[in-house]
Amino acid sequence: MRQGRVRGPGTRRAALVAAFLVTVVACAAVSASGARRNQAAEDGRSIRVGVVPGKKGPRISATGDWRLLESNGQTVLARGRSGDSWTVEARSGRVRAARPDGTPTAWRDGPLVLRATGDGEFVSVDGKTYRGELWISGRPGDLVQLVNVVPMEQYLRGVVPLEIGTTRDLSEFAAIQAQAVAARTYTYAKLPLTTARPYDVAATVDDQVYGGVQAERPLSDRAVKETRGLVLRYGGRLAQAPYSATCGGSTAAQPEVWTHRREEPYLQPVSDRIPGTDRHFCDISPRFSWSRSYTADELNASLERYLRGYAKVPAGGVGTTRLIAVDKLTPSGRVGTLTLVTDRDRYQLRGNAIRFVLRTSGGEILNSTYFSVESDVGRDGRLSRVTFTGRGNGHGIGMCQWGAIGRARAGQDFRTILRTYYQGTTIATIED
Repeated sequence: MRQGRVRGPGTRRAALVAAFLVTVVACAAVSASGARRNQAAEDGRSIRVGVVPGKKGPRISATGDWRLLESNGQTVLARGRSGDSWTVEARSGRVRAARPDGTPTAWRDGPLVLRATGDGEFVSVDGKTYRGELWISGRPGDLVQLVNVVPMEQYLRGVVPLEIGTTRDLSEFAAIQAQAVAARTYTYAKLPLTTARPYDVAATVDDQVYGGVQAERPLSDRAVKETRGLVLRYGGRLAQAPYSATCGGSTAAQPEVWTHRREEPYLQPVSDRIPGTDRHFCDISPRFSWSRSYTADELNASLERYLRGYAKVPAGGVGTTRLIAVDKLTPSGRVGTLTLVTDRDRYQLRGNAIRFVLRTSGGEILNSTYFSVESDVGRDGRLSRVTFTGRGNGHGIGMCQWGAIGRARAGQDFRTILRTYYQGTTIATIED
């Protein structure tokens, strides 16, 4: 029988130390894995944010080492280092990436997945950095589309400061918290409704403005963290939570502005007047009141360019404007119906469509539908100038953001602010 090696005290001690170290490493790995799972659970469901709807030749990179994966999310197509900037191309719905020296990968069906390999590192496109991953697909016209797939709470860090502002003033903190809850509710409410497009929300005013990592600020990060998972509910279901910059003195019910949507009982006109005064919580807004004028030529040009998207226009064009008048006001005092009369036809605009037709030459929409109209007529009897005098900025439905700031400065907490603008709702966690 072969004689075994005799172990002395030093050998046994080394073995015990090795066993201890193995146990520690294993426990640390389990602990880290558990921490990642817990963090993922806290960060909420991942959502798809359309950050680049379609572009030729966007450039991708990361703040650390990264991988470009095929659509299965496992097979590595390419590897890059921090700062390496690759160009993405699309052709007939397929995509590929080219190295800095121009050497391309093979064409693949999308989406390709750009993923940073290190903890605390971010992916980027055209210099903008994002948490999570970037999914890269081809679009018609050989355009490249990029979607940021990111956990909800991390997404909100790049939304809240751009929607409510980047203040450092602690007196406004309750408004930032209210914004975090409203933005979270808005996003969760969109998730079941957007299966027809390759992303859940756009990174623009079409949904909520999202700026990724560069937009994040300490105070809004804190607001997101302290309201983690909180949403608005009405009658047990997730509420819709629209908001706008400035209501101008009163918010609006949905049908007053969005004529194609049903009325929600928790989205009713709410006065923003400060009790016992003639002031309003939102009159601190730079667009609480405003005025915009058009010459006859400017008005005609605007109608010719934008009216056909909202009304049937004759083959010969809109014509020269003879009259513009308010026909009907809504319960909150907004313009419900606006009549336009030209030398060729008569048109009626309703609700938010009014704002999108009456644009400036640069394409800026009208601030709100909370306005009056004054027309100047020349000696020849023709319209020479039209002036819109109004209040507020935005559609005016749901939370007034400047009103929320004014209320926060007055000492209201975020729950009071939300209950005021979304009447009858309750605040609960998304799991409830």
